[in-house]
Amino acid sequence: MGDRTVDQNGPMRVLVTGGTGLVGRAIEHVVKEEGGAREGEEWIFLSSKDANLMDMGETRAVFQKHQPTHIIHLAAMVGGLFKNMRANLDFWRNNIYINDNVLQAAHEVDAVRVVSCLSTCIFPDKTTYPIDETMICAPRCCDFSRSAVCIFLAVTQMARG
Repeated sequence: MGDRTVDQNGPMRVLVTGGTGLVGRAIEHVVKEEGGAREGEEWIFLSSKDANLMDMGETRAVFQKHQPTHIIHLAAMVGGLFKNMRANLDFWRNNIYINDNVLQAAHEVDAVRVVSCLSTCIFPDKTTYPIDETMICAPRCCDFSRSAVCIFLAVTQMARG
């Protein structure tokens, strides 16, 4: 990532993974309804129907099809507190696959920039109510948070070459 420069006269293609999720839809609203896109930009909002990002072949194909110059990576396996607790290994592994595939595909199409915005279930194991921001990930972070750390490390290593 980073070898390709965007021609100021050429199109800037922004690929949004997780484009039908909460944050993806908000970005789409700003881009399409509030005039947030600049002239010459093309925005592509992906959903899980477009590609299974846990599969490298499908991820590579959708990136080859759209040739994005920029990626906003929002896609993740999500399911709420109880599903996360029941299947925390599945969540962790599948999100690692998604993150790794997106970063590799971005590298292969020479994307200029990738912004990864990941979230996790914020509820602590043992708590009192109401919950406030001082209680997030206390006393320990959950397994899904570890996959967010892993994407940070992967991005750092890819940026170094």
